[in-house]
Amino acid sequence: MSRYAVVPLSLFRSSRILLTLCLSFLLLASAQAFAQSSQLSGTIKDPDQSVVANATVTLENIQTSNTLQATTNQTGQYTFASVPPGTYRLEAKRSGFATIVVPALAIYAGQNMTRDLSFSLAGASTSVTVNGGSPGTTTDGYYVDNVDPGVLGSSPIVNQPYTITVLPSEQIVNTQVKSLRDALKYLPLVSFTEQQGSEILRPATRGVQGSIAQNTRMDGMAIAITGANPMEQYQELQVENGLGAAMYGPANPSGMFDFILKRPTEDRTTNIYLEQDSSSIGTIYGDAGGRLGPHKIFGYRSNLLFGDGTAYVDQSRLRRRLAEFAFDLRPTNKTTIDAHYSAYDLVQRGYPGWFTYGPNKKATGTPQDPAPTLLLPNAPDPTRVGYGQAYAGVNLTTQSTSARLLHDFSPNWHAMAGGLAQRLDRFIDTPVNNLTDNNGDYSTSLATGFAPRFGVESDLGYITGLVSKWGLKQDVVVASEGYRFNQYSYISPSAASVLLGTANIANPVIFAPPAASLPKNVGLYQSAVVHQQGFTLGDLISFPKRFSIRLAASQDWIGVDNNNSSNVRTSGSNKNGISPSASVMYKPTASTTAYATYASSLQQGDIAPGGTVNANQALAPYRSKEWEIGFKTDGQPINITTALFRLERPFANTVAFGTTGQTIFEIVGQQVNFGAEISAQGTLFHRLLIDGGFTALNARLNDTGVQATDGKRFVGIPAYHSNLYSEYRVPGVANLNITGNWQFTGRRTQDDENLHSTEGFNTFDLGFRYSRTLFSKLATLRFTSNNISNVRYYSTIAAGDITGTNASSNTAHLAPPRTISTSLQFAF
Repeated sequence: MSRYAVVPLSLFRSSRILLTLCLSFLLLASAQAFAQSSQLSGTIKDPDQSVVANATVTLENIQTSNTLQATTNQTGQYTFASVPPGTYRLEAKRSGFATIVVPALAIYAGQNMTRDLSFSLAGASTSVTVNGGSPGTTTDGYYVDNVDPGVLGSSPIVNQPYTITVLPSEQIVNTQVKSLRDALKYLPLVSFTEQQGSEILRPATRGVQGSIAQNTRMDGMAIAITGANPMEQYQELQVENGLGAAMYGPANPSGMFDFILKRPTEDRTTNIYLEQDSSSIGTIYGDAGGRLGPHKIFGYRSNLLFGDGTAYVDQSRLRRRLAEFAFDLRPTNKTTIDAHYSAYDLVQRGYPGWFTYGPNKKATGTPQDPAPTLLLPNAPDPTRVGYGQAYAGVNLTTQSTSARLLHDFSPNWHAMAGGLAQRLDRFIDTPVNNLTDNNGDYSTSLATGFAPRFGVESDLGYITGLVSKWGLKQDVVVASEGYRFNQYSYISPSAASVLLGTANIANPVIFAPPAASLPKNVGLYQSAVVHQQGFTLGDLISFPKRFSIRLAASQDWIGVDNNNSSNVRTSGSNKNGISPSASVMYKPTASTTAYATYASSLQQGDIAPGGTVNANQALAPYRSKEWEIGFKTDGQPINITTALFRLERPFANTVAFGTTGQTIFEIVGQQVNFGAEISAQGTLFHRLLIDGGFTALNARLNDTGVQATDGKRFVGIPAYHSNLYSEYRVPGVANLNITGNWQFTGRRTQDDENLHSTEGFNTFDLGFRYSRTLFSKLATLRFTSNNISNVRYYSTIAAGDITGTNASSNTAHLAPPRTISTSLQFAF
């Protein structure tokens, strides 16, 4: 990692950065504003709310008559990247439509302004004049109306019969998001389960946890998710809730998470960030892009980051290093060849380990003296030293590279073919605090039995197009998608855990490190390979009278090979099947859609554990089903998405087999989740931006085979969850925004029998954002106090055994305390 910049660590390990940033803020507030370029962008649609490509957009300065011109791309977007402040006349033209004119549009220094437009059909009038709206205000807030072009086609989100939410780049920057966990907070219809710490997550929607690779994509191509994910390298995160197999191939019914990489910018951009977190974690981060040559044939983008320091726990450490490079080449105006490479290294030591407890009434007890029910105590102070160990945690390194060929056959027909390779190395020895009684006593071990390496090679090819014939409009997608997922294990594994000692939750202990050092990703073999390939076809058919239907299906092939330490195949399976979906939509108006969707989703079956008669064998693919009805709006000032859903999926468990005491791993029951969700984005009263959502969920297990747990709620899934983010633009002070966030999570069951539960919690964040020109460069100061009331809570509670058969313990992870995040951005 020699490419990384070398920064004195003393800069990051003191509070001097915070003092420097505060002084900078005072200097910014008193500095006289210089003329500073701004950015204007937007999306243009036709009367049917379909995007309009190749429209000519002209921006004329009313005072100077200087003129800028742009053309909308295949998603209907136009951008003026360098606009001097002033008052402008905005005009949009396209053959067959009436010209749009915005006669007076005020653009202020250093602002990123969005102005979306809608064409009307050409008729008696040759132009349409647009008035209203507060200058410099984004009426849609952080709402994104189109997904990145891909297997969902080119239809806007309001016309998609699924719940789709997007975390855009502006919100990632303004909320100081750094990790996947940070990002998911601002997607209120999404949840997650921590695995071995705050950086290793499995995201979820509608109460179902995702798999390692089936539910996550990078630019549409499969990646492994259970490693560190730096959000600084992504343009946005797109999430489709529920079943996505009909368009993405076999996957858990937990939604599809697509990370869209940053790509070369049309004009030169350079941003430098100086950041400070938890008082002493300092980060320097640079993001630069642009195009070279007289015809801008060659494009580049680079993200370089280095951060180091002590977190909210004494003796802890967090170090992050990122190097990401993206390039593209445009041999013609219709063809683009792009590639990317990124390497991310994260060291996290000394953070609190997780707690295990239960299960209920373990088999070690007798009918006369049953073992006690172990309860999860109230969350302790996560800043206390001893719940973690300074020498223990995670070392994660992710390398990924991809290449794509994109071609536009016409304004309405597009194609892409690409491949991606990812290697994820994981050294994990996070402390596990195993509660042994209800007095808070626990034993601490270093857990070392986790997969040390994953590898993914994935591919994607698609053709999308619009067809208009016989009064029908069709948005067609044909795609092929697949991946090979490789899991590695140690040839000579160490013990599954290393016992350090015992302590009490009221008196945590710092233990001496183990005498023998643990192996760090050496002596590995390829223990399992999952390969999956599918062919997908989707068609959105729009009828003349506001009705439309969407049909999609994926024909897929799934294979599993299990190997021993000599790399000899010992077992495996090969299966195939179809995942279909069908939707009916009705548009009461051009900006609203009501829909009903049914989907049947295929996913890879679980692998039987050791000790069963079918040990290490993969079960036949599972099939999940979902029914969903919803309503969407794409109008100002608020954009709303609502949905009611019911989801069914099977689950497997170890049960008795025959009369000789043997066991078998097989499908034994069904999880049924039903609920409602609503989200909204927009701007009220021209000054108050909101972005929030609410989920009500009932997740239950049926046919568990255990009377005490049958029909009970799933452990750790709250009945209610919501998040509301807001920004208020202060009147009379240009470019000053007050920011706030409120997160609510309801009561969560602790055990499979639903006898005990953990109270819900509320957290509040408060901060501000202020922009000003400094030395002729736009500087933006961002400050946030997260969890300002310093609430102590468990971020996730998860079931160890899905049916409560006393096979394993439940787990709980501590959430961060109050922390401070500050950043100073310079835009060149």
